[in-house]
Amino acid sequence: MDVYFAFLSIIATTLLLMFMLFSALMLRIFTGKSIRNPDYPPVMGTVFSQLFYFNRLYDYQIGMAKKHKTFRLLAPDQSEIYTTEPRNIEHILKRNFSKYSKGKYNQDVMKDLFGQGIFVVDGEKWIQQRKLASVEFSSGVLRDFSSSEFRKNSAKLVRTIFEFSKQNQVFDIQALLMRCTLDSIFKVGFGVDLNCLEGSNREGDEFIKAFDDSNELLYWRYVDPFWKLKRYLNIGAEAKLKKNIKITHNFVDKVIKTKKERMEMEKHFDILSRFLAEGKKYPETMSDIYLRDIILNFIIAGKDTTANTLSWFIYVLCRNPLIQEKIAQELGEVVNCPLNEANVSNFIQSVTDGALEQMHFLHATLTETLRLYPAVPVDGRCSETDDTLPDGYKLKKGDDVYYLAYAMGRMPYIWGEDADEFRPERWLKNGVFQPESPFKFVAFHGGPRICLGKDFAYRQMKIVSAALVHFFSSTSITFLFIFFSIFFVNLLVRKLHEKKKKYHPIGGTVLHQLKNFNRLHDYMTDLAEKYKTYRLIGLFRSEVYTSDPANVEYILKSNFENYGKGEYNYTILKDLLGDGIFTVDGDKWKEQRKVASHEFSRRALRDFSAGVFRNNAVKLANIVSESVITNEPIDIQDLFMKSTLDSISKVAFGVELDSLCGSNDESEKFSKAFDDASAMTAWRYVDVLWKIKKALNLGLEAKLKKNIEVGSLNNKEDMVSRFLQLNGSDPKYVRDIILNFVMAGKDTTATTLSWFIYMLCKHPLVQEKVAQEIEEATKGVEANSISEFASSVSEEALEKMHYLHATLTETLRLYPPVPVNPKICMSDDKMRDGFHVRKGDTVAYQPYAMGRMRFIWGDDAQKFRPERWLDKNGCFRPENPFKFTAFQAGPRICLGKEFAYGQMKIVTAVLCRSFIFRLSDDKRAVKYRTMINLHIDGGLSVRAFHRRH
Repeated sequence: MDVYFAFLSIIATTLLLMFMLFSALMLRIFTGKSIRNPDYPPVMGTVFSQLFYFNRLYDYQIGMAKKHKTFRLLAPDQSEIYTTEPRNIEHILKRNFSKYSKGKYNQDVMKDLFGQGIFVVDGEKWIQQRKLASVEFSSGVLRDFSSSEFRKNSAKLVRTIFEFSKQNQVFDIQALLMRCTLDSIFKVGFGVDLNCLEGSNREGDEFIKAFDDSNELLYWRYVDPFWKLKRYLNIGAEAKLKKNIKITHNFVDKVIKTKKERMEMEKHFDILSRFLAEGKKYPETMSDIYLRDIILNFIIAGKDTTANTLSWFIYVLCRNPLIQEKIAQELGEVVNCPLNEANVSNFIQSVTDGALEQMHFLHATLTETLRLYPAVPVDGRCSETDDTLPDGYKLKKGDDVYYLAYAMGRMPYIWGEDADEFRPERWLKNGVFQPESPFKFVAFHGGPRICLGKDFAYRQMKIVSAALVHFFSSTSITFLFIFFSIFFVNLLVRKLHEKKKKYHPIGGTVLHQLKNFNRLHDYMTDLAEKYKTYRLIGLFRSEVYTSDPANVEYILKSNFENYGKGEYNYTILKDLLGDGIFTVDGDKWKEQRKVASHEFSRRALRDFSAGVFRNNAVKLANIVSESVITNEPIDIQDLFMKSTLDSISKVAFGVELDSLCGSNDESEKFSKAFDDASAMTAWRYVDVLWKIKKALNLGLEAKLKKNIEVGSLNNKEDMVSRFLQLNGSDPKYVRDIILNFVMAGKDTTATTLSWFIYMLCKHPLVQEKVAQEIEEATKGVEANSISEFASSVSEEALEKMHYLHATLTETLRLYPPVPVNPKICMSDDKMRDGFHVRKGDTVAYQPYAMGRMRFIWGDDAQKFRPERWLDKNGCFRPENPFKFTAFQAGPRICLGKEFAYGQMKIVTAVLCRSFIFRLSDDKRAVKYRTMINLHIDGGLSVRAFHRRH
């Protein structure tokens, strides 16, 4: 019983002591820190809160920095001040430099590994090392020597990667870069050939691991309040650190000993030789231990910072393939060297200092990498006196002040709203690199302690990165994206050989279309605002997109024979549209075009179609009228789809579907299946795996197959008796023709009418002008019903409706039913803008984007303004069809253009004369559905109200 009581007493006493210690710690932390004093930075917690966020520490600091540019974390003995304010940083690092030191706290943390090296000390020792290093870094001999070593080790790196590539091995690019930079810094800094990169130095490998592990364990000290106790007891992380430091120190001691032995026998250009020579002058201060400290400080400066930056550089290239391509282009312009393993040495030697100076985009990309991923994400100083920062906040003697380089790179108030975006262009002005204030871009420090090796670091990084981008796709280097590695290797090899011919600027890759699929046409509009004509890079071809009317005329008319649907488009579309007029070239296209042209020119068909359009307009208006009575919203797009399907079926094929009145279930199934199949077919343009999915009958391809079968079952062979004469009685060919005419006559008209109603809802003044014109054009017509009015809307009356015609055309300008129209280049060609395209390239013009181009339509291009289509007399004035491309142009210009206008004007005249339309929900965003035609996604819900006459 006594033992049990004693055991409980020990536990209780231990818990009480822990509670008392914790209470004492909290009291010490929160006492005397001016917590609620607005003169001091706001408190965001204690230093111990960093423990909980250690694995995402820098992102945790970003969250606090976005709330307060300067803030505090409380520690037992002082406050820790964190700032992203450039004025504060300039004050600490330059204007008030003498009052901020490394401080005892930082020195205690770092000295076990780095001793009395330049990154730990202040005062005379710092001045001494800084002076010697400054002289060396300004030496032309050292610069030439270092460049030679950087090139030699870059060549080794490339050959090492080639070996991995031949064996199809996965490898860690960061580990290789660490070895490469370590080899370089040891040779340049200390005249020693480690040869870690080629794996021939076991001791070197052990040193690397021990040194890296030591760095990580040292950093843990900043958040571990018990590290000194652990060091004293030699337990946990501190025991591991001690072991690693011993390995590190032994290795460097051996380097110094070897160096001393060879000093008299060899010429030396390295930095250590200079320090050894200096040591002979001051033997009492320049001991071997002091030299070791100096060496380890230079190693962390020259190895980790450069290797880490290059690793992040490779990572961002993987995430931004367009940037990778731009760097490759710049390399191709500056350095002309074939792409194969045998030319590694030739290429490396051609990357001279003069060539490096011309690589502005590469320099900008490395700098942008450093902005977002600085080698030293947090750096700090200790205040030696009480002080007031430029932002007005006070700090006390002994407070640590840290500037957050990682967080600063992501601050919108410093870099703008796109601060989180990786955009090298922010560093360029007219294509030339423009540096920023070192107190805004703090990757290399600033003030008297600014990094002496900055130019050396850039030179090494540019040589290495140039070699990697030239010989490899960075995606294959990191193996982050196995599929994309194949994609970009092929791309890089091909693009670097484009020296003689001039090709359109690159806007991205076809993979970007996949990423932006739901807003595809707006994404392409954004690109078109930068480039009238641009390329998206594909695996086997480029895709050229143009909004330049001169190019459009060249494609559609001047060189019509060289731009057809081609095998690529045919393969994608044939499952749905078969051998119809929209998928074929050559004789089949001419055959169908000839018959269709003859039919559309017949007066009898024009009169018959007008009667059909009026009948279906009345049916539609009656349904709208019922919704007015019941005060129910209607999906006007759905009604237009049914109405136009009924019209095209009757006019083109002589069949009364009556889907508008809901008396034909098969037609409704057909309509839905056809729309879904159209959307799934459009997806094929961005899905590189669609053929595999089709073969395996998976995913969207399985759904597409099912929808196509529904469409086929609804085919009636007697619809197009005239077309039966073309190819005997082949039912498949007839079906293909039917589906192409359905798409031409149903979707295009229905989507335009839907967007038209949407525009009227958004612009009620335009809606009133349209209604007023209809009333004036039909004056004298006595109509007591919708049916009577529709019957009286003559061709002559429609011709008077200039404003209605202009409003429909303005709708088509902004919302063309076919937003992008691709062709295939049949042979190498040069377009009107002077740029070349290759055989097999997709060449597409963009009606959607063109309607929004200011260089075509003026500064109000994105405004809905029907008046732009009217002359001073109020009469409709057509535009060049290569500028207004909604109906195509040239030999493939839409045969049904006048029929479409006729149907749309009859339908809108009947509806706008009888009703006022309003959106059911003004707050709901109306967007398009990305498919072959520009449908409104989810339909268009409106409410209608009777118009008083």
